[in-house]
Amino acid sequence: MTRRKLTESDLIASANKDLSNWPTVNPNALTNEAKELFLRRKTAVDMYMQNEASMQQIETETGINRTWIWRLVKRCLSEDDHGKIWGYRALIPQRNIKSYKRLVPTDKSSLVGAFDQLLRRFPSIKQKIDNLYLKRSKNTVSDNVMSMKYIHRSFVDACRQAGLTIQDYPFTTKTLAQRSLYRYVKELEQLHQTEAAKRNGEQASRLIRSTGIGEQNVPMIVRPFERVQFDGHKIDAIFSITIQTPEGDEITEVMDRIWLLVIIDVATRVILGYHITFNMEYTATDVLQCIKNAVVPWTPKKITIPGLRYSEWGGFASNVVPETQWGVWDEFLYDNAKANLATVVRERLTQIIQCGINAGPVSTPERRGIIERFFLTLEENGYHRLPSTTGSHPNDPRRQDPEKKAIKYKISAKHLEELTEVLIANYNGTPHDGVNNLTPLEALKQRIEVRGMTVRQLSPTRRNEMAFLSLETQREIKGNIRAGKRPYIQFENVIYRSEVLSRTPDLIGIKLTLFVNTQDLRVIKAFLPDGSEFGFLTATGKWGVSPHTLQDRKSIFRLRNRKMIHFTSTDDPIQVYQTYLQSQASATKKDRNKLAEFQRKQASAEKQVPPDPAQQILMDEQKTLIKRADNQPLTIEQPRLRRTITY
Repeated sequence: MTRRKLTESDLIASANKDLSNWPTVNPNALTNEAKELFLRRKTAVDMYMQNEASMQQIETETGINRTWIWRLVKRCLSEDDHGKIWGYRALIPQRNIKSYKRLVPTDKSSLVGAFDQLLRRFPSIKQKIDNLYLKRSKNTVSDNVMSMKYIHRSFVDACRQAGLTIQDYPFTTKTLAQRSLYRYVKELEQLHQTEAAKRNGEQASRLIRSTGIGEQNVPMIVRPFERVQFDGHKIDAIFSITIQTPEGDEITEVMDRIWLLVIIDVATRVILGYHITFNMEYTATDVLQCIKNAVVPWTPKKITIPGLRYSEWGGFASNVVPETQWGVWDEFLYDNAKANLATVVRERLTQIIQCGINAGPVSTPERRGIIERFFLTLEENGYHRLPSTTGSHPNDPRRQDPEKKAIKYKISAKHLEELTEVLIANYNGTPHDGVNNLTPLEALKQRIEVRGMTVRQLSPTRRNEMAFLSLETQREIKGNIRAGKRPYIQFENVIYRSEVLSRTPDLIGIKLTLFVNTQDLRVIKAFLPDGSEFGFLTATGKWGVSPHTLQDRKSIFRLRNRKMIHFTSTDDPIQVYQTYLQSQASATKKDRNKLAEFQRKQASAEKQVPPDPAQQILMDEQKTLIKRADNQPLTIEQPRLRRTITY
């Protein structure tokens, strides 16, 4: 075979012609004898590939026969198990580049390659081993992680089923090929790392799927608010609630574990906002509340726990760097929790915050490692130091009767809110390795005030609470003048009216677009089909007096339909619901969490609204009215809707 024929037939790709791309060898790692032989082989291959001399000259200079030269070139151009050419590695003396395959029948004198030969002869045996070790078969019930002892037993049974007798391998060996089987599964583990990692638990499987592969040099995030990470974390501590029994006694009981939701800036490690929820699982509304807390400028809490105080260097971004007030981010990273993927959450992020959304792959918290590390820091510096901590795992020595201590010391949800506030504020003022030992707030301030980086701010027209926590829906105006029913709409089983709506019977049958504040359903803002504002509608009866959320109202009517509570038009359903939760709270943790969440929302709503919101709204509506008698036409400053009839 000529040199040209060999080169054209054996070169796999044009890139292989460039010897600088070949895998290299460190000759100093070889013995003197092996080094001398390797260098002669390398010289011969280089001269051949570069066409520097004839075959006769190569033989004379290197002392290697031309037949061996062709063989060495073929070895260098062959591929290893990873699809990469062997290159100069194939020239190392005594280096095997192909695994041994036994071809002759097995006898007692030599068993080299016998196990591999057995698996090639009987593919069913190989498939049996692979399925048991890698847990590939989903149609059979077996151990979650089968030990090697039982895999070997199944291997022997498979050999019998294949028709092998005691005269055949592996029955001719003392251990029935046990050691060969162990070596094979070790190779199997290295060849199928992802599947084999399942034997060591879900965490190991998740880590090997999501780390150490792909592009490692990702662009560094430097600009504040360019990317944020969001996640929820169940706090490793037990808290209590004091409730009043129907008999009038006060008792203290423990609650179920509580969720903490956090948004952290990737570039500076500043915690932008957080939210604590007492729900058993956090909801889409909780996610929106956390987003709102991260955007709205921070207001310090009144701390009542003696000795607990804000650090001199701590705080939140909006009170340290004024440029970050109402600041919004460009990219939002979160996981695939159902609450995160809710349509209302995606709409608020894309329409109000106007940012990109990155949910990432399922079950891979490593992709949000910054916020996961923050939760660990928060636990170690705060919650794990509480007497009622549950520790990081069931056998944690810090876990010592957390429920009893939560009751004994009356560690309440209010204490949790104050403690979390101070812990996060102080974290923002603590030096961090991720920002070169600056505090997160120092890094944020330096990059904005010194380096001139900018933060996009939320539009002033979108800064009210309704923008974050509102629900847009449509309802048809009902009513019947002949039956004496003035116009009204119905939303979630409650009738809504206003002076304008009651005096406008020609709107019956028209659909209004409603913007509902899901945190306070007493008042709804309505718009006409042409987009013009119609005004506010107020819930009738006691529904328009006591603040309540959409979730509260749904729970109330769910209980009413089940005949578990009862109320009339003269009763306050919110008070009836609270009484029910108090009566049930002594029995279950779930109802204690519901009661705590209900009480907190009630207190928050009472602080944010006027003493009598119904009267205030009525005053606003009266500005648009011209008072006339009922039998006279009503003049409204808003555009009147005209019906068009098409024949």
